[in-house]
Amino acid sequence: MKDEFKRYFWKRFWLIFVPLYLLAIGNESYIVSNPFSELEDYGSFLYFIVFYFIGYGSITAGILHLFWRAGRRMGALNREEKIRE
Repeated sequence: MKDEFKRYFWKRFWLIFVPLYLLAIGNESYIVSNPFSELEDYGSFLYFIVFYFIGYGSITAGILHLFWRAGRRMGALNREEKIRE
């Protein structure tokens, strides 16, 4: 079951994460309108990029976990298990 979740997770993670991440970065005024006039601006840009990467990665993982649990409970994934057996 653990291998099934890993396969399920990594198949869908990037499909959900990339649009969420791009949407978040594109709408963040601090990132988009950063003048990059000082070294401090580059550091804050990198900080925001990493912060969003970790934050939206966690949100995506949580969403996928909820989808997995709902699928197991509804029986969509149980049918596949019965077919394999």
